[in-house]
Amino acid sequence: MSEKLAIIIASEEYEKSHVASMIASVAAVSGVDVSIFVTMNAVYNFLKENVEKKNFTGGKLYEQIKEKKAAMFYELFDSAKMLGGLKIYVCSMVMDILKIEKDDLIDIVDDHLGLAAFLGIMEGAETITF
Repeated sequence: MSEKLAIIIASEEYEKSHVASMIASVAAVSGVDVSIFVTMNAVYNFLKENVEKKNFTGGKLYEQIKEKKAAMFYELFDSAKMLGGLKIYVCSMVMDILKIEKDDLIDIVDDHLGLAAFLGIMEGAETITF
């Protein structure tokens, strides 16, 4: 595996954020620098309001995760941030369109930036898109 991993999350489907958090966690703990770019509808999953209410779009697996009180995607990202090199960025264009501020996002988000800046960060990285 490369020393760098870039994960782009564009879907608001809960399961896609969850699998991204699982991959990112394992990679970060293994010493890989991981950069997450949250864009398009996926931004809704990173809003404090939706996280507090567990207001996500998901399928049967999401319902099982909630029912069993298993770790949520944002908890997995938080653990990975404590154990390894993981950064989470939200697309500034989407933030502008939705008229949201950084304070509207959950605390695990490091910053917001544009796609061009993220392309610079992900140069030379293996890339996964959800």
